[in-house]
Amino acid sequence: MALSDVTHPDVSVVIPAWNAAGFIQKAIDSALSQEGVQVEVIVIDDASEDHTVDIVKDYQNERVVLIQAEENSGPGAARNLGFAAARGDWIAVLDSDDYFLPGRLSNLLNKADKTVDILIDPVVEQPYGRKECVPFFKQGELPVDELTLAHLISTNLIFTHIKSTGYLKPVFRRRFLQEKGVTYWPEVRIGEDYYFLAACLAHGAKAKMTEKAGYVYTIRSESISRIMRVEDINILLANDGRFLSEFTLGQESSNAQDFRTRNLIRGRDFLKLVRYIKGGQVLKAFKLVFNSPGSSLLLWLPVRKRLLAACRT
Repeated sequence: MALSDVTHPDVSVVIPAWNAAGFIQKAIDSALSQEGVQVEVIVIDDASEDHTVDIVKDYQNERVVLIQAEENSGPGAARNLGFAAARGDWIAVLDSDDYFLPGRLSNLLNKADKTVDILIDPVVEQPYGRKECVPFFKQGELPVDELTLAHLISTNLIFTHIKSTGYLKPVFRRRFLQEKGVTYWPEVRIGEDYYFLAACLAHGAKAKMTEKAGYVYTIRSESISRIMRVEDINILLANDGRFLSEFTLGQESSNAQDFRTRNLIRGRDFLKLVRYIKGGQVLKAFKLVFNSPGSSLLLWLPVRKRLLAACRT
């Protein structure tokens, strides 16, 4: 399917898809039905093994563009393909199992001025098959006006009560991305959205927050939930090191990064501790607790989870 010759779009909606036949139509329809803005929808099929491609091809709509990757390379690589093909003034990422609420894009663009490079709204959650949506963030958990790099770093932690801003789905000014040369790290499959947004902010992007939620994050029972492993945290620490090698942070962001690093190391030690306990490696467990006492405090987490579940029943 070739790029269309429709009126120059205000927003390019980029949808990376892999085996998304069961739900991608809702995502595409939610983007096409946005009122008050010219939209093109770019679907990047990441070598799906189902009939995702057939569903996209069935759209007899010049605003829908299909790009087929030659091999499965992950969401970051797929988004890079979509971003490169985008023609809109703004680019919005939409996961194939999520959808936009009516008016989302026009509400965001109405808040933009010449100084704004990124537009962000809160997200809501919706269990698959249900109608009700629940705010992901509670009141006061998001900044009121602008998302800074320091705030982004300090709210992307593990094993804490802090809601991760990595779940936000920003809309980016395409000209800014082109001028700064910001792309996804294609080999990164853990936290790819975090590093992309962090790179934008490190390049000096102004990210404006808005109040009205417009992005629905769908929770499906068959979704593959990532269970954090020691190896995953090692990857995050390595990617953080890469990020720090590419950017010089201000004092506030640097302090936030130091806090994040300590948090990741503590989380890694906790997972090692659990591994040692389950494996009956008592001496290694005691040694780890001695060297990293904070890791043992996280043993309270599974107990707390069970207590909360019991209180709900």
